[in-house]
Amino acid sequence: MADVPILFRDDRLVVVDKPAGTLVVPAPGRRGETLVDRLTRELGRRALAVHRLDEDTTGAMVFALDDETRAAMEELFRRHEVAREYLALASAAPSPPAGRVESQLVEGDDGIVRVAARGGQRAVTHYETIARRGRCTLLRCQLETGRRNQIRAHLAALGCPLAGDRKYGFRARRRALPAGHAAQLATALRASVRRAGGRRRSAARSRARAVNGSARRSTIARA
Repeated sequence: MADVPILFRDDRLVVVDKPAGTLVVPAPGRRGETLVDRLTRELGRRALAVHRLDEDTTGAMVFALDDETRAAMEELFRRHEVAREYLALASAAPSPPAGRVESQLVEGDDGIVRVAARGGQRAVTHYETIARRGRCTLLRCQLETGRRNQIRAHLAALGCPLAGDRKYGFRARRRALPAGHAAQLATALRASVRRAGGRRRSAARSRARAVNGSARRSTIARA
C-alpha cells in the first residue's frame, strides 16, 4: 500500500491528502488499519485526528503531532476559524444553483442522517454551482458546521444526492464511490498554546493553500 500523500508537515502538524475507502478512526463493527494507524506507522510518531472525513471522501485532512497542538486546533475548528471547502459531484442540479442550507440533522437507527423538523443538531452548508456535465453538477460546498454526513444529507434533501452515493438516494446501474472531495483548508492554522512555565508558542502555522492543487489530482467518481 502506498504511503499517504503529505501536503504539508512541520514539527507540530501534518496535512495529508486522504485517499478514498479509508476510515479516519475506528468505527463500530469495522476492522482494519485506519488513517490514524497508517500515519502513525509511516511518520514513526503518534498522529492525532483533529477533524473527520467520511470513509469514501478524499482530500485535505490535518493531524496534530502532539496533544497541545490538537487541543489548540480543535478550538480553532469550534470557533469556525478554519474554512473548509469541498468539491461535490451531485447527480442532479440543485435549485437554486447556489444557496445556503440550514437544518436540524438526526441520525436514524439505520445509520442514515436526515433533515428533521425538530431535535438533532443544527447544520449549515453553503453551496454554489461550478459546472454542469450531462445530468451531473459540480458544486463547491463550504461548511459552517461539521456534522456527520452533513453534505450528503443536505444534497439528498435538495433532491441531488452525490453521484454514486446509494446510501443517500443515488440510483445507477453500476457502482461508483460517492463523489466528495475536501478541496481546501483555508486560513493559516494558527493557535497559541500554553506550555509548562507559562511560555506560549505557536502551535500551528500551516499555509494550506497548496491543498487547492490536490483537487486536481484526486479522482472524482463519475455517475
